[in-house]
Amino acid sequence: MTLTFLGNSYETLLSEVAQIPTAQTGKYRGATVHFTAARVAPRSNRQLTYRGNVYSH
Repeated sequence: MTLTFLGNSYETLLSEVAQIPTAQTGKYRGATVHFTAARVAPRSNRQLTYRGNVYSH
């Protein structure tokens, strides 16, 4: 997907967040809610720039 911000176009790298069911439950307005946990995605090795300055995370 191509996005544009302040006149600059760039391609996105969409990644899915895996959800892992947990045994935790709760109540919200009288309804039972089952909670999930998100699996952390690995970081990318992309070169990042901000106003022409290169930095890493």
